Amino acid sequence: MNSAVLVVLLLVRLCSATLSYPFEESLEFKPLKSNNLLASFNFKLNSSEFQLYQPKGETLHYSVFSKLLGPILQETNTRELHLRFSQGWYDAEVYGELPAKGGQSGGTGVELWSVIEGTDDESVFHDWIRLVNSLSGLFCASLNFIDSDSTTYPVTVFQPKSQLLQQNSLENDLYLLRSALPREPVCTENLTPFLKLLPTKGKAGISSLLTGHKVFNSQWSSMSIDITTHCSETGCHYEMDQSIKLILNVPLALERNEMPIPKPTPGSKLKCDPSKFFDAYHCFPLDEVSELDYSLLDLFGKQIQGGALISNTPTKVCADINKKAWNIDVNSSTNVDLHDENGKTCFTITDSENYNIHFKSSNTSEIAPLPAPPIYASRSLSGYSQDSGGFRIDLTNPTDEDSKIIIFESTPWFVRIYLHTLTITVNSTNTYTVDDPEFDTLLNGIIYNPAIDRKKPSHLELLVTIPAHTKVKLALQFDKSMLLYAEYPPDANHGFEIEPAVISVLDKDTNDVVYQMRTTTALLTLPTPDFSMPYNVIILTSTVMSLAFGAIFNLLIKRTVTEEEAERKAKSASSKIRDRLKQRVQSVKNVFKR
Repeated sequence: MNSAVLVVLLLVRLCSATLSYPFEESLEFKPLKSNNLLASFNFKLNSSEFQLYQPKGETLHYSVFSKLLGPILQETNTRELHLRFSQGWYDAEVYGELPAKGGQSGGTGVELWSVIEGTDDESVFHDWIRLVNSLSGLFCASLNFIDSDSTTYPVTVFQPKSQLLQQNSLENDLYLLRSALPREPVCTENLTPFLKLLPTKGKAGISSLLTGHKVFNSQWSSMSIDITTHCSETGCHYEMDQSIKLILNVPLALERNEMPIPKPTPGSKLKCDPSKFFDAYHCFPLDEVSELDYSLLDLFGKQIQGGALISNTPTKVCADINKKAWNIDVNSSTNVDLHDENGKTCFTITDSENYNIHFKSSNTSEIAPLPAPPIYASRSLSGYSQDSGGFRIDLTNPTDEDSKIIIFESTPWFVRIYLHTLTITVNSTNTYTVDDPEFDTLLNGIIYNPAIDRKKPSHLELLVTIPAHTKVKLALQFDKSMLLYAEYPPDANHGFEIEPAVISVLDKDTNDVVYQMRTTTALLTLPTPDFSMPYNVIILTSTVMSLAFGAIFNLLIKRTVTEEEAERKAKSASSKIRDRLKQRVQSVKNVFKR
């Protein structure tokens, strides 16, 4: 009996050792300027093959692909899904270009766009609402607030990545829909379901480093999910790319470990500028620490808990460092083979042991070259009136060639933009309006769908050419609409957040998007009513009504008499009581006499 059990356990062990699934994961670290560290967590997995038009009620097996997302995509006819959760500000001048050319980054808040197959606009929008409501419950986000007044249909950007458009096997047309919630906070409640989509569930592999209080204490973070449908002659399958990009300030993270409760830095730990006078009472602190020694345990509070053993490829960990100024050491109970791969120091994890990476540098300012972005952009609001204002977008082309970009802007219905007020200023000297011939050389195309009150937002796409080493400013005026009392959100005096503008850089030959970035959100103030006034009116009305009711009630119930009459009645009443008491006393005396 015991030998049979041992044989069964051995067979199970052998099967589990040879079993692998289409799942890949990789982790990359890159030191940045100002003692920041970029950490990129990348996951890729595929589902099992299925028929695109599956009969309803038939059971599907998705392999390592999430069984939560699969039925949602099937029921809503979603062929592509792209979801972003981002917070913080990415400073391109300090951090360089966005990771993955901006393809896996989103704007502040939540951003969602998808490709849905359908017969007409009405049925597609119905599936879109079902999709956002399902994702709202799955990711604990306010995606259920997405409606027609925040949904746009992009034309030149957010194009499908899969090859479904080139296939003739589709029964219906494909529709591209997009929406964003810039006011949505990103927190641990969004990270937990994100990790549950992975086959390791955040318990093994590189995902074991991810905890909410570490991820969201970063300077900038972005979580992305990209699902595409790929078909062949035998069937179709889903391909999902998940990634988490975050930038950690290393000295700040180390300080939090030493002092969870913020306290003034002791004088003995102050690092003063030696080029200036300092003593026990005077100190000019150094701007940045030049020497650092830290590990993954210091940054994330955890070690890498082995690799993803169910994956068909080993877990890969890389560090893009300047080898002259940085040293990397990996602590593990197994031997680690550090090797060079495309200029990066990498190693693989094929077991379940813990791995801790140590980073040490004597001069943290010496880092690997940071590629500069092909465009710098910022957006701001102009004007101070309660009924009008303007948008201003500043663009800078630092390259030696002309850049062709697409600016995608979506504004709420209560922001009424006027295209005839669009002006372009070059190098802060020459300003061109829509009537000038030079205007058409810079602005090559416009797609504009005006807003409808309470039904759909404004949708604007601009194709702009920016000459080499040139600064361009675009200005646009708008009016502010009045809202109904019930349409104001909580804390309306804080303002209304306008979603970021999306700027895509095109390849000069193929017109494909080679880089994409978002501006920051814009905080718009609208005329806000005094929300305390209804409560004041209610209190005043209640007080007046109570006073009036008391007076009228007394007049109806009570009768008014003079003071003399009241005294006479009081005396007569007291005399009657006195006589009755005397009669009672006399009757008692008579009883005792007998």
